[in-house]
Amino acid sequence: MNAVTIFVHGFNGNADSTDHLIHGAQKNGWAQKMLMVKIKNDGAMDFDGELDQQVANPMVQVLFENNRAPERRQVSWMHQLLIKLRQSFGVEQYNGVGHSLGSNVLVNLAIKFGKDSRLPALKKLVTIAGPFNGLHGFLSQDTVKDVMTKSWEPNKRTHHFKKLVLKKLVRNRHLFPKGAEVLNVIGSVDGILNNDVYVAVDSARAVGYLLDGVAAKVSELMVIGPDGYHCELNQSQNVSREINQFLWDEKYIAQDFKLINSYRADKVYQLAPEELNWAN
Repeated sequence: MNAVTIFVHGFNGNADSTDHLIHGAQKNGWAQKMLMVKIKNDGAMDFDGELDQQVANPMVQVLFENNRAPERRQVSWMHQLLIKLRQSFGVEQYNGVGHSLGSNVLVNLAIKFGKDSRLPALKKLVTIAGPFNGLHGFLSQDTVKDVMTKSWEPNKRTHHFKKLVLKKLVRNRHLFPKGAEVLNVIGSVDGILNNDVYVAVDSARAVGYLLDGVAAKVSELMVIGPDGYHCELNQSQNVSREINQFLWDEKYIAQDFKLINSYRADKVYQLAPEELNWAN
């Protein structure tokens, strides 16, 4: 059995948050959903399904009964789940795919428990629209161009960034698994405004600041247009295709930065238009 891929929804999320990504991977023959884990508010877990050692790329869908629980509690629940997956199911490696707050949970988990030998080893991590600099959306006046032509570190640090990222995560980021690769998916609804309606571009990009130099590689996938909306990034066929290739295609080489323009009616890739020449 190869690495088990674990899907984690975001704040107020549910099965719909990750169903499209899971079904897309299964439909195209990349992987197979084997297990659904429902984690109750007291941390108890209900397992639906079984992990078959003969399945090459098994997928696990995680659902939180309390989908508005604080991030730290979700990290604790995921920690216990990973221990369980290794002890009871023989999982030695895992990939993580998180949408919105699920991205933060998986990154925090990997750093906080990076040296816990009871856990399977993290192989690859996909973060989709994670609010790593908190939620400030339309409060940011910077354009996408302003953000993308600067470093990963946010110009305006939110309280969340100062309290959690700088004081706790940056200090311990050396614990992040050295061999793990990261694909960070970022959205912008029009390619100019610095947000996907909920999460600002600089907030989603801030995971690069956190993991640069400790992850084996951090790649960025920028999606503009209708598919760049926060709740469409995890429903987009183009995004799903990129994630599938990143996770399971051995010939796939992740670019440092890639742009998808979903304004095209046929939703195919195209080069950035002139007004987005910052991406070239």
